Amino acid sequence: MTAQIGDDVAYAGADWCLAGVNGGELFDPASYGLRVRPASTACWRGFVCRYGLRDNALYLEGLDVALEGEAPPLLDKMPQKPKEPLGFTAAYEGIGLHVPFSGGLLLARDFLLELYVHMGFHPAWKYAHVLEVELEAGRISRVTDCSKAMADIRSRVAGTDEPGPGSSHEEIEAWVERAFSRKY
Repeated sequence: MTAQIGDDVAYAGADWCLAGVNGGELFDPASYGLRVRPASTACWRGFVCRYGLRDNALYLEGLDVALEGEAPPLLDKMPQKPKEPLGFTAAYEGIGLHVPFSGGLLLARDFLLELYVHMGFHPAWKYAHVLEVELEAGRISRVTDCSKAMADIRSRVAGTDEPGPGSSHEEIEAWVERAFSRKY
């Protein structure tokens, strides 16, 4: 398996990785008529979003996507050639779509390389800096620095989060499922 390409979020002058989602879906390409296919082993879901938290709200700013067939316009934006193809067939920039998401997002940066696993999405505890951003209908209601809490989790679980050689099929299956989920 392969580590997955995560979504990015621009917030407070920094680029963050979207490491966790507590709530519904953020952006669903199918809702806009895009027929997505896997881009590569590094992107089984077939798309990567670039979000922005600005003006106290959440916006979809850009999208790289692997499509079946020709790429149509998306919200009046014409598809462009992706800067880094990685199996993507189209890129959309400057979208500016308000995302009416209600729930929490874990934004993370400064990945700790010694915790790298070549599988799924990396959980928030594998980053040095983590914020939880809570939203109501796409508007920021609270931001909490969770970096210390993630360091505490890291000290408890680092090295014990992967199944060992004697693990059962069910334990391995559960680990794979957790690795490909961003829910928290």
